[in-house]
Parts: sequence; C-alpha cells; structure tokens
Amino acid sequence: MFQTGTMKLESGKRLKGLLQVENHDLKLPVCAVCGCNEGPVVLITAGIHGAEYIGIQTARELSKELNPKELNGTIVFLLVANPQAAFSYTRLFVPEDGKNLNRAFPGKKDGSLSEKIAYTIEHELHSQADYYIDLHAGDTHEQVMPFVYYPGVAKEEVMEKSRKMAEATGMEIRVKSSATTGSYNCAAIEGVPAILMERGGGGSFTSEQLASYKRDVVNVLSALGVVSKDRGKEKNTIQNEVINAVYTDSLAEGFWHPAKQPGERFLKGELLGIVEDVWGTPLQLCHAEYDGIVLYETTAMGVREGDSLIAYGECRQLSEVAQ
Repeated sequence: MFQTGTMKLESGKRLKGLLQVENHDLKLPVCAVCGCNEGPVVLITAGIHGAEYIGIQTARELSKELNPKELNGTIVFLLVANPQAAFSYTRLFVPEDGKNLNRAFPGKKDGSLSEKIAYTIEHELHSQADYYIDLHAGDTHEQVMPFVYYPGVAKEEVMEKSRKMAEATGMEIRVKSSATTGSYNCAAIEGVPAILMERGGGGSFTSEQLASYKRDVVNVLSALGVVSKDRGKEKNTIQNEVINAVYTDSLAEGFWHPAKQPGERFLKGELLGIVEDVWGTPLQLCHAEYDGIVLYETTAMGVREGDSLIAYGECRQLSEVAQ
C-alpha cells in the first residue's frame, strides 16, 4: 500500500497531504485515491514546470472527480511539483535556484532546491509507482500540438509498456525520446513504465483543452485497468510516431518570427522560421531537414542565444482514422 511520510492510504479512501522536500522547508501537495479493488499504483505528476497550468488543473480536477469505489488500484497525484514557479508565473525554472527542475533528475538530497525536489520525487514517489504519467504543456512562451513522449532509453519491456501507454492516450503523435534526464525518463530507467504528455501552452487554456487533457489521462488509466470506461463508440485514431526529432535553439539574440504553427505539416527545405536583429537583418534561417510536423515552438518574439525556437519531427506516414 502506498505510503509517504505519515500519509498512508487505505482501500476506498481519498487522502490529501503534503510531501516534505528532503532537507528543505518546502512541502508539495499530494492527493492519493485508493480504489476498493486490487490494482496497480499509478503516479501522476503536474507542474514540474510551474506555469504549465493545464497539467496542474487536469490533475486537480481528476483527483477530485475519480471515485475510489470505482477504481482498481491507487492513483497518486503530485498536484504541483514546482509551487514557487506556479504561484509566481515563472517559466521553466525553480525561482530559488534558477534551474530547470526537469533537468535535475535524479536529483541530490544535499543539492539546490531543484535537485532536492527531484530527489524527493524519485525516492518517495517513483519508487512506489507501477506506472507514471507526467503532465506538461507549452510554457508561458510556447505553444505545443497535443502529443506524447515515451522513453527510448530503458529496458525493452519498460519501453514497450510505455509505448502502449502512449498509444492509449489517443493523441495523434507519439515521440520516442532518446533523453536520459527528465522525471519520466529517470522513472523508466528505474523500471517504471512512463510517459510525458503535452497539450496547450502560453500559461492559459480553454475548457475544451482541459476536457481533452482529462480524456487523454483517463484513456491511459482505462488501458491500465485502473478505471472502467466504455470506449466502444470512440473513433480509433491510428497514432503516428516521430522517428527523427529536431530541437532548434537560437544562435543569437534577436527577434523570432515562426513561419509555421504547432501541428502544421511541411516539406523538406521549407522555411520554419527566422531570427532577425533589431534592424531586420536575418541572423538565422531555420529550414526543415525533412518532411515533418511542428511539435512545439516559441511564441515570444524576443529570444536570447540558446533559447529554444522550434521542435519538429519526421513522422511515419500520417494515417487516416481507422475504420
């Protein structure tokens, strides 16, 4: 049975509590919902990037809406992993140390705050999970198309279970990650099947986007047997996988003008965006290396050297809705 600190969940109960960060006075809000029936422990985290609010709201609402009497197993929600950023509308970083929390895993118990949060999540939550869903979005300066990452650096069995979770979301695009950092990648390396989901951005969201994100998560929980859901009337979209991904950063300080939108498809050689100096002189032209689709891009016009501009992927042939 799931337990962290003094918080111990019992069958058929919903429990709210605070997870103490190792060697720090910060506490993270946790809600755990334990079903009446046996089943896996599913960890769902949100707010690793604090201003990606749609993930936080998805976790907050599902943690209240899911009925313990109708669950098989336990769902543990870490509602806000980076509260300092969430409450101060800070993009990407933990305000106290200026680090990207998702790059701090597996963390250090005696490190900076980001490293301590990562260490706490790994040792208190990853270690007790059978499956893991990490909820993200475009940050305050980004927009993303709905897509899902699954780990590509883990044991084959873990990667395959993760791929099936990604497929279960119902999202059009999945990306096999080659990274070894990030909360979900670290969990997978530890043996926990895991995915990272993306939807929305800009520090805001619509009711339609929120409903879609909640549906994405419930689709995965249904596939894992944690919730019961009649999906017989739903259309089955054939998911496409990104086989190559390009993450383009700015080579100079300047003004960014994207030529495509998230989810838009393009051909090899097409212009995806341009960075100009203040006089309008081109500093960087971003051309597509192959036919593909835009995963996410920076919406801020002003960029610094090293800032992310655009991410895109080469997909297996995009398919129509299955009959």
